[in-house]
Parts: sequence; structure tokens; C-alpha cells
Amino acid sequence: MRAIPFQKPCAAKDLRIVDWPTPQITPNSVLIEVKAFGLNFADIMARKGQYNDAPKFPFVPGYEVSGLVKAIGNEVKSVKVGDAVLALTHFGGYAEFALAEEQAIVKKPDALTFAEAASIPVNFLTAYHALFETGTFLPNAQVLIHAGAGGVGLSAIQLARNAGATIFSTAGSEEKLDLLRTFGVKYAINYRTHDFEKEVLRILGSAKLDVVLDSVGGASFKKDLALLRAHGRVVGYGAAALSERNLFALPKIIPQVLSMLTLSMIDLMLSSKSFCGVNMLRVAQENPELIQHELKQIMDLFAAKKVKTVISKELPWSQIAEAHSLLEGRHSTGKIVLIVQ
Repeated sequence: MRAIPFQKPCAAKDLRIVDWPTPQITPNSVLIEVKAFGLNFADIMARKGQYNDAPKFPFVPGYEVSGLVKAIGNEVKSVKVGDAVLALTHFGGYAEFALAEEQAIVKKPDALTFAEAASIPVNFLTAYHALFETGTFLPNAQVLIHAGAGGVGLSAIQLARNAGATIFSTAGSEEKLDLLRTFGVKYAINYRTHDFEKEVLRILGSAKLDVVLDSVGGASFKKDLALLRAHGRVVGYGAAALSERNLFALPKIIPQVLSMLTLSMIDLMLSSKSFCGVNMLRVAQENPELIQHELKQIMDLFAAKKVKTVISKELPWSQIAEAHSLLEGRHSTGKIVLIVQ
């Protein structure tokens, strides 16, 4: 088969389609003929050799695909050969054929294209898990969602809106802020021109937030915690603030790291606040039944047309270098999807 492996830490321009061994089926897995796969920021980190959960080089990246079932393991019951599906993959998605465990697969609704289906698993699973599986979520919750114009951010905004929340969200341009407002964000904050902590305090006065979703990390975690009321929680699912790991970035990164290291568990206990880390790869590995439950809940929302996927770019997989550059430079909103041709 053909695939796009990471041979070693490299730049986006070095990515190529090459011949690669086809993965071998196991009793509980499904071999998918990939029609489309989604791009995620963890792919950028893995390409640079900065993602701890990535396999050793060389390996094929990719966490989410859509396509047709090519073969099934002898213990698989929920899908059959020929079914159109979408799936969360444990790497291996940048390829003509990818393996996924049965619990990480759902059938693709006819109303969705393969590109739309491939854009769903990581974004919506992360958003759903962060909002509803890490703690209590009340209908009148006050929620802050960082990086709202990204794929997970736009997914979380829709899910929180459907649950009756008042939504605050941050983005780095007026164009992105306008996009957030069209998705139901009441308070859109430009983090480049305003300190988000001061802005939220100005808007809320003496009130506090119930939930903060943060993919940025670094010093923002402490600001998030300061904005919470008792029983509130910060959910961290990324550390974009630490993504530039080179000598020139050290003066900026060191304070961010120190801020995270000095978070006090005692302070959290005394103030009755919580911090929850989310790594969907680990959840998929260690709690696959929960992944299947969440996927079904998400697909029900799509069937009821309560949510929609947002694709910023749909490119042939031969343009993988351009796709990585767009995401790495934060020039995209929503999801970048690659079409296998």
C-alpha cells in the first residue's frame, strides 16, 4: 500500500507518499480502505519528535479516518466488509489502509461525505469527553473555550450551546471572532489584544466560570483556575504554548513550563476546584467502551442535525506538506482533511 510515514523528525516540506507494509488484521480490529483522514495538531508535534505517545520513528501517523471496511477480525460483530465507517485510529491513518479497533468505529451516516466523516472523531470526541465526561455540566453553565476557532473549539462550542451554556471563547483575529459569534459564542475575546482573564472578570463581575476548556496550556492554566467558582473545573487537552521547542523559543517557553509545574494540588482542594487532563489516545486504549458510547452520542447529534462539522480545507493527500504548514502556522479554522486518491 501507499502511506505518508514520519521517517524521522522533519519539516512539513519533507513529507512524501511512499510504499509501506499493509497493517495486519487482529481478532478485534477492522481494516479500513481509507477515503479521507483528518489532520490534528498532535500530528505536527509527532512529526517534530515532540509527542511522547508517538511510536518510535519511522511510523505512519494519523488518528482519524473514514472509508470502507476491507476486512474484519474474527471477533468483530458490529460492521461487515463493504460498510462505510468513520474511526479513531491508534496512528496509521495517513495511508491507503488503516487498522482500527471495533469499539473505535461507527458506521458513516449516508448524509455525510467521507471528508466530513473523517473530520469528526478527534474533534468531537475530545470536546464531548472534556465537557460531559470529566464532571457535572449544568444547563446554565458559564463556559470558557480557548482556541475556539479550531476544530475541537468549534465542536465544543456547538455541544455547550446545545446544553444551554453561556459561552466565552478566545481567538487571535477579528475574522475568527466573527466566526465564533455565528456559532453562538456570546463573549468572543481576542487574546492578542486583551488579557482573557481580565476580560472575563470585567464581563462577569463577581460571578465565576463553571468550566474552562484549554488546549493552550502554560501560564493560561493558572488564569483559568482563578476564574473558576467552587466545584468548577479546568480541562486541559493540549499545550500549544509549548509547541515551539527550540533554542530561540526557550526564553518564552521556560516561564510557561514553570507556571504549569507550580500548580498547587492543595490550593485546588481548599478552593474546591479541579484540573482534569484529557488524552483521548489513552482513553481509547484503556477505556474503549467509553469511546464507543461517546461516538454513538455524537452520531445521534449529527443525525438530529444539532451539530455540524467545519472543514476549512479539503486537499488531496499529495498536498500533505501544504496541509501541515497551514495547521502549524495556525492559518486554518475548523478541520483540515486530506483525500486519499
